[in-house]
Amino acid sequence: FHPPRSSRTMSSAMDTEVPEEKKGEMKLVDAEFYGGTFALKIPEGMKDMSEVRQVPNHQEFYADVDKGTNIVTEINEYQSRVSDEKINDFFFENLAKDTSAKSTSVLKKGQANMPGAKDYYTSYIIGDHVVNERIDNRGPELRVRVHMACIRLKSVTSDMVLIFSVPLKKQLSNEENEALAQTFFQILEAFTVKSLAVFKGS
Repeated sequence: FHPPRSSRTMSSAMDTEVPEEKKGEMKLVDAEFYGGTFALKIPEGMKDMSEVRQVPNHQEFYADVDKGTNIVTEINEYQSRVSDEKINDFFFENLAKDTSAKSTSVLKKGQANMPGAKDYYTSYIIGDHVVNERIDNRGPELRVRVHMACIRLKSVTSDMVLIFSVPLKKQLSNEENEALAQTFFQILEAFTVKSLAVFKGS
């Protein structure tokens, strides 16, 4: 198993009706991506979309189809011309292009607390993308909260992107905004690079 890489991020599934989120952080469960190369926690109820649709080998795609939330990871070619400080902006805007976002806004960004990836440069960005609710662009506009982290795997010339997307059907309270952010940070804190041997073909 040798994960291929891409210079593009995957368009998230945005066409599902989403009930209003309850206040509080989401319950997380253990998961392994790319054949056990990475370990992390994901919100309970998310299912592996590769079981119901084709997902490229360089991506992992888990979603809760009832809530419309999803986690996508992608292994990209290392962006040598993009600095560590700008890498999240690069992929955040790249995702906006992939989803034909009508507008974007950044709420916060910085270096990520990811003890399980301490040997690599890690950072995060949280913001909103305003997209069309339907893939065919015939539906109403939908605001999606995009939580994104980048793990720069320079030793294997790759940039890994993790995206936690939550469609917003209403204006969130400060408490709800904080709960979403804390869920994302818990996902990052649990993320662990177990082995990069698959990248080296060993």
